[in-house]
Amino acid sequence: MQEIVDAVVSFPTVTFTAALVVVVGFWVFVFITRPGRDGRHPRAATGALDREGIAATAAASLVLGLSWISSLAGSLLLRGLEVADSLHTVLAVLLLVGAVALAVLATRLAVWIWRHHRG
Repeated sequence: MQEIVDAVVSFPTVTFTAALVVVVGFWVFVFITRPGRDGRHPRAATGALDREGIAATAAASLVLGLSWISSLAGSLLLRGLEVADSLHTVLAVLLLVGAVALAVLATRLAVWIWRHHRG
């Protein structure tokens, strides 16, 4: 368990951890205040809709969550490697970029599935 905590608070996962705390706080606020009770459209409180009909905040939250999870998994795998510090830093930066790229692709796929199967 301590290894997971160490991975969460070390680079590159820590860059997503701080943002994830903000996103979780935002969604807790949204659910507590229950937007839409005053007659406004419920999606108005969660941000503008993109052209696929998905709230931009929902898509951004999904990208961030998937980035955090993939970065954490990669960090745990990277901790098992016995490499020089300079190579470890390069691999950590590549993991940061790769985690975001993977999350963006997975989110785009999820939005595509949502758009084509919500009929």
